[in-house]
Amino acid sequence: MLREDNSGFVIFPNRTNTKVDRFDTGKTYIYLVAFDIEDSNGGRYCLSNTTLELQGNFVSDDISKRGFGEGQIYFQDEDISIQLTSCVCIGWSSFTFEFKEGFSWTASFDSLTNEGKKLYYSLRKLHNNKEVRILTFNNVD
Repeated sequence: MLREDNSGFVIFPNRTNTKVDRFDTGKTYIYLVAFDIEDSNGGRYCLSNTTLELQGNFVSDDISKRGFGEGQIYFQDEDISIQLTSCVCIGWSSFTFEFKEGFSWTASFDSLTNEGKKLYYSLRKLHNNKEVRILTFNNVD
């Protein structure tokens, strides 16, 4: 029997990382999603038939954390995401991570393994005219 590799396509901070603390307050989930920007404005794309509903806190995505987007675009009603074209959990950890400065750790493209980066590029190729983002959730029960 194969042992489950929950880190999947993500390199989570390890115990030797002096900039990040890890807490036993819930899991961290990382999702790779694609969506049509029109869907977030009330439009509807024919392939957008997936939603994400997850207990825990939505931290941010890989773009919004740099100040280039509006992170709350996904969860306008707080519980269920906008319609997504694609959504896949690419890794999870049994811990919640926080930088020593007090803000939550967020997965980015640099946090992906080589295989994760290939998957990211594959999703961008498949959905070449859509937004592709890496979403981070923490304190998931």
